[in-house]
Amino acid sequence: MAARILAQPVIPSSLRAEQLKRLSFLCGLPLTGRKDELIARLTAAATTTAVPSPKKKSRPGPVVLSIDLGIRNLAFSLLTPVVVSSAPGPRKTTGAKSKKRDPSSASSSSSSSSSPSNRAGPPAINLHLWQRLSLLEGLSRPSGQKGNGEQDASDVGADTETDAVAVAAAFSPAALAKTANAFLRDTVLRLDPRPTHVLIERQRWRSGGAAAIQEWTVRVNTLEAMLHASLRTLRDVGAWDGDVVSVWPQRVGQLFLGGAPDLASGDPPPPRAKRAKRAKRAAVAEGSDGAESEEKKKTRRSTRKSSSEIKKLKIQLLGSWLGQEGLVVRPDNPGARRMMDAYREALNGAGRGRSKRSARAEAEGEGKGPALDRKLDDLTDSLMQGMAWLRWQENMALLRREGGVEKLLE
Repeated sequence: MAARILAQPVIPSSLRAEQLKRLSFLCGLPLTGRKDELIARLTAAATTTAVPSPKKKSRPGPVVLSIDLGIRNLAFSLLTPVVVSSAPGPRKTTGAKSKKRDPSSASSSSSSSSSPSNRAGPPAINLHLWQRLSLLEGLSRPSGQKGNGEQDASDVGADTETDAVAVAAAFSPAALAKTANAFLRDTVLRLDPRPTHVLIERQRWRSGGAAAIQEWTVRVNTLEAMLHASLRTLRDVGAWDGDVVSVWPQRVGQLFLGGAPDLASGDPPPPRAKRAKRAKRAAVAEGSDGAESEEKKKTRRSTRKSSSEIKKLKIQLLGSWLGQEGLVVRPDNPGARRMMDAYREALNGAGRGRSKRSARAEAEGEGKGPALDRKLDDLTDSLMQGMAWLRWQENMALLRREGGVEKLLE
């Protein structure tokens, strides 16, 4: 008998703060606040974030467009959850086709993805499209400058003054508005299936706790705001029927990398002064004078992971999912299959040392599918973000069912 769906989830007030934070973690919510704040946040999220099915009944469940935002390196993936019918159907046991499309493998994948040990694991998805593009294709950048403000030795020798003028014009508010509009008109609204939910990676204003705000950060944040405004307008005028969701990238990494304590608590990292005060208060509470022992400092430094290390872990993890023969990520079409193969080839070293330009030229010259360079973090983040959001929605759907709180805490 199916569990009864509650009109409003009941979060017991008897739960400990650690249990409430665990529920929040599994639902992609902030972990900060008092017990009553955690309960109110969980209740509100589970009540208001029920995922409606698209109006067209041909495809059950949400169609998710997950965007890892960038101007020169924008990656996106189009995915849907694997829906396995609960009703038993005819089962073939002979023939090559029956072996390839064995319903038992789909059923086992679905059950394993929803088991208690995998509440924070990857959901089984259908991948329809996975792509990386530049919104300013063909525009040369200033000498030695990448799209994200880093230095690139391959660009040294360009006409600095001419390029600087062109780039300044391309990043003006009027030009960025045209760029955002062209991306939505020519790419997003032409996707098949059309997305019901657009996930946009939430941008930050500062990197590494620095006081200064970099110019490239302002540009990407401006594009983020324009995409939100344009999608909202399209929804209000009836040109698109869907929802836009901001996703903090820290919460994605925290979910899939085992909730490592050094991956932030699902919220933007606090300033250095606040972190120092918290450490001092914790030390005073333990009865010391506030000075941290050298042993504890060494332990904390040895377990803390840098952003580059986290990127590598996520790339390796996604590579392992792609190598599980469709148990986690199932290509919906030959194009998605070719992109998955290209990702694995680049991960295994086939694209190591090649620039993006040389990889593209080699693929076009040989008539092959997409060839990826060594930069895989954008594609990784776009796909893992969509998968994390689907997992959060599944956990919140369980939270709305009778006995769901206990199942999530198993």
